[in-house]
Amino acid sequence: MTRTTPVRALLIAALAAATLVGTVTSANAESAQPANGDAYVANPNDPGLIELYSAPEPGRMGPTNWDGAIGSWAPGSFESRHWDDNDYTEVQFVGCVVDQGGGKSAGVKLWQAIPFSLDKDMGTQTYYNCFTGPSASTLAWWNVHYEDGDQRYFTIPQINGSTTIRATMSVKKVYVDTTLAD
Repeated sequence: MTRTTPVRALLIAALAAATLVGTVTSANAESAQPANGDAYVANPNDPGLIELYSAPEPGRMGPTNWDGAIGSWAPGSFESRHWDDNDYTEVQFVGCVVDQGGGKSAGVKLWQAIPFSLDKDMGTQTYYNCFTGPSASTLAWWNVHYEDGDQRYFTIPQINGSTTIRATMSVKKVYVDTTLAD
């Protein structure tokens, strides 16, 4: 073990103090921070933005009707975004395609998210017509409810009747509507 001389110890202490003072000075520099505290103010209509949390802000209702697209989903590989719903749900697909061997059908399963428990299976509908052309659509609805949850989402557990097919499915447009009146 080497012994440090008092001069060396003093130089090390001065260097450490200068480093800390420099760090504190730059951390408190007002000009480095934007006026509103955000580095970038996000536009909610940006197509690249995704919802990270499905729960709405306190005191606000979450989105119930929305649209989007599906790209390269294999059976059981993904779930849709979650939305608030307690009763009636429509899910419409427009322009369905399968990347290998062509598409004939897709099973679409609706789920009700149950916090701190297993999600409830609300049933599967089979979509056929959306595979007949780029603007062809299939619409299915579910009119069922389970207690203890108000968030829903869907999965695609089957493509062409198979849960193990290696193909993937894409949908040009997906519409979710929770209003029975329209």
